[in-house]
Amino acid sequence: MRRMALPVLLFVLLAAVVVTPLQSSAHTANSFTVLVKEGGFSQTAPEIFHNDSIIWYNTDNASNLTHRLVYDHDGDGLYNGTFDWDSGELHAYCETDENNSKIEPNCTTSFVLEFDINWTEGDYAYQDLREDGTSVNATIRLFKDMDSHNASTAPQIGSSFGVNKEEQSVESSDTDEPLTPEEVLLYVAVGTGGAAVLLLGLLIVRSSTDSDLFEAE
Repeated sequence: MRRMALPVLLFVLLAAVVVTPLQSSAHTANSFTVLVKEGGFSQTAPEIFHNDSIIWYNTDNASNLTHRLVYDHDGDGLYNGTFDWDSGELHAYCETDENNSKIEPNCTTSFVLEFDINWTEGDYAYQDLREDGTSVNATIRLFKDMDSHNASTAPQIGSSFGVNKEEQSVESSDTDEPLTPEEVLLYVAVGTGGAAVLLLGLLIVRSSTDSDLFEAE
């Protein structure tokens, strides 16, 4: 029985090593901060992945202007569409009373947006509409995963944002994308590891059979 314990343990460990590369590409959701300053944004083209969030903070204490962050997906000049966003007026600070409660309940200094799986990979050009009538442009670059981020080709333009699942499935079925070098290496690793696991399993079975014959003699 003890002779069987070590091979079985090695088999389990090897199987775990084979499975590990498949899980290594998982992405943990992060939150990124972008400061809205008098001279523009602290980051004009942040790069994020699905399920990441961006938090904008108005830190423009110098000009004391309100800032409004908007994205017009449908191009109608309004920011109330299904896939539009509008932060509302962001203040540099909100006045509070002696109880540290905001005097103006609707006053806010920050705006947060989560880019979940409903967002399409691509570039999103948005604007900061300032109280003095000027505007500042910036872009968010959204990647699906690390493989798409490292790809030599640029992601799809943000105009594809909001494409429904049916349209995405039709597009994916019509085009067969070539494998990236990382995917090829992954398949090779999985194939080699699978063969090693199969070989080890055969050795364990053979060892068990030989052991049984020896004990029978």
